This record gives sequence, C-alpha cells and structure tokens, in this order.
Amino acid sequence: MSTAAERKFINLRKRLDQLGYRQPLGVESLPLVEKLFSDLVHTTESLRSTKLSAGKTEKECSNFDAILEPYKAENAKLTRENNELHLEILKLKEQSDRHVKDLKATLRKVEHETADLKFLNNQYIHKIRSLERDNKAKTEKIQQLQEKNLQAVVQTPVSFCRSL
Repeated sequence: MSTAAERKFINLRKRLDQLGYRQPLGVESLPLVEKLFSDLVHTTESLRSTKLSAGKTEKECSNFDAILEPYKAENAKLTRENNELHLEILKLKEQSDRHVKDLKATLRKVEHETADLKFLNNQYIHKIRSLERDNKAKTEKIQQLQEKNLQAVVQTPVSFCRSL
C-alpha cells in the first residue's frame, strides 16, 4: 500500500470510528467505502440544510398566516355579504315575478273589458244607424205629407164667408 493510500485509509478509518462504524475495513473496499462515506456526509449536510430551510419555511408560513389573517376575515365578511345580497336578489325576483303576474292578469282583464266595450260600441253604432235611417224615412214622409197639405185647397162656401 502506498503512503497516499495509507493516509486515505487511516483518515477514513478515523472518521468512520468517530461516527460509530467500527466494522472491519479492507483495503479493497476503500474506494467503495470512500464513495459511500462521501454520499453519507453529503446526505447529512443536505438533511441539515433542509431542516434549516424547513424551519425558515415554517416561520415564513406562520408569517404568511399572520399576513393572510386580515384577508381571510375580509373574505369571510364579503362571503356573508354576497350571500345576503344573493338572498335579497332572490326575494326581489320573487316580488318582481308576482308583480309581473299581477300586471299580466290586470292586462288580460282590461283587454276583455276593451273587447266588451268595442262590441257594445259596434252595437250602438248599428242602433244609431238604424235610428238615423228610420229618422230619415220619417222626415221624408213628413215632407211628403207637408207637400200634399200645401197642395190641398181649402174651399169655403161663399155664403158662409159673407155672413161673417
């Protein structure tokens, strides 16, 4: 074994002993154990770094929770208001629907009344026309009778007029 290899072996053996790995180590296993030891150290460092990072992340999360708390409260308030407004809209829609239904019923009633009045109006128009025709016929009859009356000569006895 060369001096450099011996130093590597002794150094690695000390480090393994410090970590509690006291199993026998053969020279032929030195490259594999060095690689595994290097990976172990790297993994341990990564774990330590990750734990530190997780601690910072936990603190940051609690900070975020503190930052988010007013927004959560505001969101809850807005959700309540939104639900109240939604109920108000539903009530107004129901009122509007009832009002529209009432207006439609009133419109149908007025349309029926209008139809009845139009029918009655037509009846009156026919009655007036009939009366006008009757009136015209009677007027013509009166005129005929008056013309005949004017043509009538009234003769009085002459003696009667002289005695007066």
